[in-house]
Amino acid sequence: MERCVVGRARELEALQDLCAAAIGGAGTVALLLGEAGIGKSALVEELAGYAAKQGVPVAVGRAVADEGAPAFWPWLRVLDQARRDGLPGLPASLLDLRRTTDGEPVVAEPTAVARFRAVAATVGALASAAEPAGLVVVLENLQWADESSLRLLRHLCDEKNGARLLVLGTVRDPDGGRHLPQTLMEIAGLPTVHSLRLGPLGIPDIATYLRRSQEPFDSSWPRRIHRLVGGNPLFVRELTRLLARQGRLARPAGETDRIELPVELHRLMAMRTAHLGADCCTLLDACAAIGEEIDVELLRAAFGAQVESAVAEAIASGLLIDDPHAPSTIRFAHELIRQARYAQLSRTERIGWHQRIADALAAAGPNEDRPGELARHRVRAAVDAPSRRAAVRACRDAGDAAARRLDFAATERWCRHALDLLGGEDPPLRARLLLAAAQACYLDGQVTTALDDCAQVADIAERLGLADLAAEAALVVRGFAGLAGPAITALCERARALLGEENSPRHAAVLAQHATILAESARTDEAEAVSRQAMAMAEDNGDHAALIHALNARLQVIASPDQAGERLALGSRMQQLAGRCGRPDGALWGLVWRIPTQFQLGALEGADGDIAELAEVVDRLGTPVGRWHLLRLRATRALLAGDFTQARSDAMAARQVADAIQDPTAIAMHSAFMAGLLHFTGGIAEYIDELEAGLATLPAQYSAVKTAVMSMAYLDAGDHDQARICFSRLRSRIADAPRIHSWDHMAVLSAEVAVALADTDTTGTCYHLLEPYAGYHTLYGSFDRALGLLASARGEHDLADRHLTAAVAMEERTGAPTTLAFAQLSHAQALAARAGQGNRARALALAGNAARTARRLGMAPIAATASTLVDELTGVRAGVAALTAREREVAGFVAQGLVNKAIAEHLVVSERTVETHVRNLLAKLGLTNRTQVAAWAARAGLHPHSH
Repeated sequence: MERCVVGRARELEALQDLCAAAIGGAGTVALLLGEAGIGKSALVEELAGYAAKQGVPVAVGRAVADEGAPAFWPWLRVLDQARRDGLPGLPASLLDLRRTTDGEPVVAEPTAVARFRAVAATVGALASAAEPAGLVVVLENLQWADESSLRLLRHLCDEKNGARLLVLGTVRDPDGGRHLPQTLMEIAGLPTVHSLRLGPLGIPDIATYLRRSQEPFDSSWPRRIHRLVGGNPLFVRELTRLLARQGRLARPAGETDRIELPVELHRLMAMRTAHLGADCCTLLDACAAIGEEIDVELLRAAFGAQVESAVAEAIASGLLIDDPHAPSTIRFAHELIRQARYAQLSRTERIGWHQRIADALAAAGPNEDRPGELARHRVRAAVDAPSRRAAVRACRDAGDAAARRLDFAATERWCRHALDLLGGEDPPLRARLLLAAAQACYLDGQVTTALDDCAQVADIAERLGLADLAAEAALVVRGFAGLAGPAITALCERARALLGEENSPRHAAVLAQHATILAESARTDEAEAVSRQAMAMAEDNGDHAALIHALNARLQVIASPDQAGERLALGSRMQQLAGRCGRPDGALWGLVWRIPTQFQLGALEGADGDIAELAEVVDRLGTPVGRWHLLRLRATRALLAGDFTQARSDAMAARQVADAIQDPTAIAMHSAFMAGLLHFTGGIAEYIDELEAGLATLPAQYSAVKTAVMSMAYLDAGDHDQARICFSRLRSRIADAPRIHSWDHMAVLSAEVAVALADTDTTGTCYHLLEPYAGYHTLYGSFDRALGLLASARGEHDLADRHLTAAVAMEERTGAPTTLAFAQLSHAQALAARAGQGNRARALALAGNAARTARRLGMAPIAATASTLVDELTGVRAGVAALTAREREVAGFVAQGLVNKAIAEHLVVSERTVETHVRNLLAKLGLTNRTQVAAWAARAGLHPHSH
């Protein structure tokens, strides 16, 4: 009884249309979703036949549920078949995604982050192979695909335009996606992905199936079969075969007749195999134990004699199928069939087969693809001390092989298996396995889990007095602080206690790690002392790797803006040392320190070169931390360049990495960056709640930064009352805020908020705080701009002019149009407040330049403010710039609620003069009463020193 497809005309037509569109150049990704046995593979076979008739090649890859399968497995099978079929555009270097592009094994993670270039090149190669006839790529069982394979598919979804390529995936999804991988759910939800969900067959469909099967049947059977199996095509087919073999289809279907229902498929399988020979049944047992894809050579080694005849019989029965494109492998007709057969094995049979398969794999010799497969069978055959030891060895080998393939999720999994098998035995080996699992978790972005493993290693190290284990545990997680800081601090302290007075590279590295966390935690004095101790010990031992750690610690400690030159030099030394000792992670950290320092110095050309170099290092290393740093630094550079679309895109990509690496501080930094972006572009009001939630995770040492960011956000949103309430919690702490690496942003934001809120006491504090750093730069512009704002607010107009002239000059030299527009606007506002014909002319030129730049870049708040200022300066509309210095001062006093007599006493003029100024204000501003003047002056930020 041959397989035939019924009840799928609509879905098949849709797939054929997609295939035709792909041949025409409209690259397409489609997914077939549904429960097991619903007919996804049958529909794929129909489409493959259609494509073949159009002269379009088809390449098939299948994800498997076997733990031993390497990363990218379905794609590797697709590429292998494409190569065998002679498709063009697939150079051999792309056929093994398990290695880096230079062929050297390096520390990396198994996702597209680590192998972005290889993934992108593979997508490009598939597009090339689709020329000119087109190409259909089938990916079966994507619910079992590894994360790397799904990321490649996700990348292809974005890059398929113009390719003559149809990628069709099948997904076993019985419950609406509740148990599918998150990445697969994201792919299915993309508007450019065509998702087709297959439902059960109806009674007419079953009748059509029976007619096509050419078995005589009574008309009562379609309804009876539908009632029994609910329209699942696999169950329909299996039950129909059983009924045909029993000769019952031709007779009426009696409602009371006993029928073995296929609710548990293994019962049907037992009936189907009852007529098979003993060798064939034994062969099916072996195949079920091997897995979904069965290597014929391995089967021959494990099964022994009569394998060919038994295979032929199993294929003839329809239980196994042969792939003509890959004759060295066979597979079950459906995974449910394999599962049912495997479930029928007794415990003794199951263990015996796994032992025989493992022995056959071991006898075949080393194979980079086989360690995971060997480990899977060793684990399932581990029943006594010798077999458990063999399984532990196999798991360690599989973990090492997975690490070489950059598949650290698999590395961790095999370490966990080995730990379970080891139990409480051999504590040193247990510690080594925990360290390997922790390292894999760290590289895979699972920081919390890695730290938990390291704490267990420290426990073992303390019991056994093994300082080397404690030191290694303290050094696993690097580049993280925030909420992870206390755990890393504890690991460092425990390691230092065991290391004692030891003068060694590993002790220097632990000291450096400790200093880094102390500095990040704002324990500045302790960090300074420990970092110097680390540097001295590393220099004394002459160990390059320890020196890299020590340099990184020093860079964390020296946070002041005026130490930028020293940071550049230390970052360069890290890079040089990394090159000498082959430590790309050292080059990563050297660049991560150099790039923001270049921003601080306004050296954007130097930063551009360092960012390009960092991208190469991250491509090679691929760690999530490195990827996050690259994306956030690119986002900052794009913001300074005025490319806000790119800045937002990079920032959102960095946020996704931050979510994956379990670091709330990184998520909070994303929120702060978005507040800065919206400060330039507008739209902060809709982001306030999300911003507050994101910043809530910041540790205590960042509280001043958090409050400054929120105060500025409320100001940008136009909520001055809430900004004043928020800022009141910061005013007394500005001068004493810890000098960590975000201090400069806090200080500049505090200055700007103090000016906007007319907080004269705080403006003085901020000026004296920032004055030593004139000439340096932040995300919000130069320190000189902030100093100019403060001086102008205090009525020190000459000083304000000098600072703001320097700010504009620095921004022009830096080449950052966003902060240049801000500086020009601030200078124009200060000059307009100073009055005088010459100052007004300069203000008009600066405001006009700021408005043009802001409109071009999409900086709505600056464009609006600068345009308003231009109108006021030219007399088009009334505003602050249209008032005289004395009128602005009177308006400021009115905003404070002072009556004319009090104002006259302050200004040492007559009440009549004050009344004249008030009447002039009403006329120029088009207002009708004093209350309106007070409200307008408050909104404009006027106060008695604004003249």
